[in-house]
This record gives sequence, C-alpha cells and structure tokens, in this order.
Amino acid sequence: MDRRRFLASIAAATVAVACTSDDESAGPEGESVGGSTTAPAQRVEPATPAASPGLAAGSFALGVASGDPLHDRVLLWTRLASAPTVVGAGSPTTDVEVAYDVATDEEFAELVASGVATASASLAHSLHVDVVGLRPATWYFYRFRAGDQTSPVGRTRTLPDPSGDIDRLRFVFASCQDYQWGHYAAWKHAAAEQDLDAVVFLGDYIYETNLGDLSPAKTGERVWANGAALTLDDYRQRYAQTRSDLSLQQAHHAVPWLTVFDDHEVADNYAGDVGHYDGGEPKSRDRRLAAYQAWYEHTPIRIDPEPTSFDDLSVHRSAQFGALATLFAIETRQHADPPPCRADSAAGSTIASLGDEGPDCAESVDPQRTNLGAEQEEWLTTGLADSSTTWNIICNPLMLAGLNVGTADAPEHTRDTWDGYPLVRQRLLDGIVSADVPNPVIVTGDWHASFVLDVKAGPDGDTIAPEFLATSMTTVNFAEDYSAANPHVRYFDGTHHGYGLVTVTADELVCEFKYIADVWDPDSPIEQVDRWRVAAGSPIAEPA
Repeated sequence: MDRRRFLASIAAATVAVACTSDDESAGPEGESVGGSTTAPAQRVEPATPAASPGLAAGSFALGVASGDPLHDRVLLWTRLASAPTVVGAGSPTTDVEVAYDVATDEEFAELVASGVATASASLAHSLHVDVVGLRPATWYFYRFRAGDQTSPVGRTRTLPDPSGDIDRLRFVFASCQDYQWGHYAAWKHAAAEQDLDAVVFLGDYIYETNLGDLSPAKTGERVWANGAALTLDDYRQRYAQTRSDLSLQQAHHAVPWLTVFDDHEVADNYAGDVGHYDGGEPKSRDRRLAAYQAWYEHTPIRIDPEPTSFDDLSVHRSAQFGALATLFAIETRQHADPPPCRADSAAGSTIASLGDEGPDCAESVDPQRTNLGAEQEEWLTTGLADSSTTWNIICNPLMLAGLNVGTADAPEHTRDTWDGYPLVRQRLLDGIVSADVPNPVIVTGDWHASFVLDVKAGPDGDTIAPEFLATSMTTVNFAEDYSAANPHVRYFDGTHHGYGLVTVTADELVCEFKYIADVWDPDSPIEQVDRWRVAAGSPIAEPA
C-alpha cells in the first residue's frame, strides 16, 4: 500500500493523571513539594495508602512506565484499570490512594523514596509522580501499591550530571504502532536491547480510526474494541487497549521514555484546531482537547503544574546526557496552521484533498505560517545555539529533509510535513548553520518506511546534517520508492516494520534499522539489520 491509498482508506473508515504526592512524605526525613518527593538521607519505610475495598482485581493491568528523566529526578506513571477493552477500563468511580516505592534493588530492600499519591477519577485514575532528590546516572526500580495489589516492577535511570563525561548513549526511536495492523514483537526486541538508556517515541501511539479485522486469517485478534475515537471515553479506551499489550509494557518497564505526539493521537493530518475531514465529526477543538487529555493520562510526561486544561500542553523539552549529547523533542501539530494549498486542490480529486499531496502554491511561503508556533521555534533555535554537547539530536515527528513525491519535472510534496512549512524549516536550518551547532542529527518517525536523508542548508545548499527516519512499528508500509526524484535520499526500505537503535559515542553516531520478519507473529524474530554511521565532525551518513 502506498501513502495515498492509506490516506484514502483512513478517510473512508472515518466517514463509515495525574497526582500529587500529598498524604505522606517519602520517609522520616522526606519532603513532599507539589507532586515531587525528595529522597531522604535516612532509611525509608514503605508508605501505607488508605484501604480501597472496592478496587477491582487486576487494577494494574496497564503496567507502569517512567519518563522525562533528569539528573536528579524521574517521572513515574501508572493508571488503575482492570478491564482495558471496556468503557471506563474497570477503573473505580472515586479517587484512590496509591503508594509508590523507589529502590536501588529489585527486591525493594533499599528504598530511597516511598509515598502516597492520589489517583484522581477526573484523570482516569492515572498517576504522574515526580520523584526528585535522586543520584545522577543511577538505575532505580519502582512499583505502585493500592489496596492489597502491587503493580509490576519497572526500571528507570536518571541522566548523568550535565557536565559529566559519559562514554556512550543508546536509545531506541520508534513511531506508528497501530494496534489493528499487527503485533508488537518489535517492542519485545527493543525491550531486550543491551545497555539501553531510553526510548524516544515520535508519535502515533494510537490510531483514531477503526478499519475492522486486518489480520491475514481474519481471526479478530487485533481489532479495536470501539469505533472511531471521537470523545474522551473513546480515546481512553484506545489507549487502555493499546497499553494492555504485554510486549509494549515490557518496553515501558525496561527504561524511561521521552514521548511526543503526531496526528493520529487526534485525527489524521490535523493541525491546530482544524480537522482533516468534513462532516460527521464533533467540533474539532472539542475532539482535540479530549484526545490531548487521554494522551496525557497515558503518557509518562512531566507537566508542571498539573494541567487542568488541555488547550496548550508544553510538550517540547530536552534531555542532556552529560557532555555527550542533548536530545531536543518537538511536536508539529498543536500550534500548526493547516497544511497549505488545500483550496488549490482539484475539485473532486480524492487523493489531493485527503492526502494533502500536490504541487506547491503561494500559500506555502506565507511568512506568517508555522508548524512549531513562535514559542517552540525560539526554544529550539536557542537551545541548539546554546548547546555545548558533542552531539545535538532533534527528535522530530515528521520528515524534515523534504521529499518530492512527484517527478523531477512536476514536483509534488506531502504538505502536512515540513514541506508545507518551508520558511520555518529554513529558519531552523539557518540557525543551525549560523550557530555552528555541534554535530546536529535528526531522528524521525511517521512515514511507515525507513530513510537516511541528507538535510541540506537550502534547496541547493550543502548537507548540514543526516536524518534517520525509522519505519512503523506495525502500521501498513508505504512501499513506494521516491529516490529517483530525490538525490538526497541515501537509503530507503518500504517493506519492513521495526525501529531504530542509535548508539552515540564521542567519535561517531551509529543508527541501526532493526526489522522483524512478520508483524502478525507476536514472537517474530529480527530478520534484518541495516547500519549507518556518521562520524563526529561530518554531516554525511555512510553505510556501516
């Protein structure tokens, strides 16, 4: 299936929390401050939550997760839910006290933090506990307790001291894990990667559409439990069903995640408050706010203070791994103007109007148009210019380098990507060049195929950075190869599913594309690994 057919099928299908650590401190000398718990200097005793006699069995069915580590803290997540595929997910109807424990050992004999947090019914009984006062570059184990139930054990790690020297960083990057398109064998392999420091997830954690039974034998094994996601209950049900997958849980339990969203967390190709399709949908803004709330409720992200409104989430953030590398995570949907040239699409042309693909128009170069928003653009440009780490990696949901999906004589572009916002892209690239940003690299998701691309300083400029784009975890591949019209494409694979594994040292960055054999086999092996290398001081990626 190519990208145009996929978008048309989506269109047809569409038409057819948080907590504060409030009741008990972390221990004898612990301190609770606005949801963050300082680890005490003396021995910590396990906290005791209030009894929860009505709590359903199996209330930790969605597992646990950690995210957004800093050198002295990490964010811990869970949600009380015992029946992931039903509306309400088997959650209780009232607020519930939940204890959390953090230790240096998996048996929790050496606790460094323990406290009680409130799982609020208003946020689907999700918990976001920010545990501070931890040691840099240290592995910790964590768990939650409610009533007589204990969650699975997760493992997490704080970042190194910002000025510290570290030898290596390893992270997985991935996107596009539509539950209905196959099993998560790739996550099982990602969770088992040796010496892994983090997972970077670049969007499309869920998909809003229901395409029915897509399994080859029509077994119904990966069918959404509800129809198209339109309301808060719909989106919550989507996330709960997705997060019930044990292979995905393994990846969350293994390392901390850095997560951003793309479009399918709301609706295909949406931008700002503008939906992609006309008719049959609720007000676009209401749908977006519901989707953002459900995303927050199921994501180990640090947002301080706790959001009470979901119309402006601060999602862009950075993570510095000592003096070696800084990761800049961005999103390109929340503050974006709608893709350009829709009014110029031919009347009655299904592909042009639904796919946002076609020739450029004058609207593309309107200087007022944005996909980042002014605040995020300034944050990114300034952060890159001020960075002193050896490597600077932009974690980016949509292809930055650009792609001509037409021909050399009649160029066309997918206009909801960076190709639809060329002036914003040019300002970012100009900033990288003018600030002489050390070793910029882009890691990207979205396309359902893998690429290595040269990012040029301008249309006819020099290469200034490599871009590594990893294929989808499960979502149907886009097999069409556009390399003939795009000389800056150095590698393409449109037939596999999997993830990217990046290993960073002072001397080089290596990206491995790891592909599973069969997306419908929950135990599928890795059948192919393609490696690319970029040396420090060079913007050119080469096969390794």
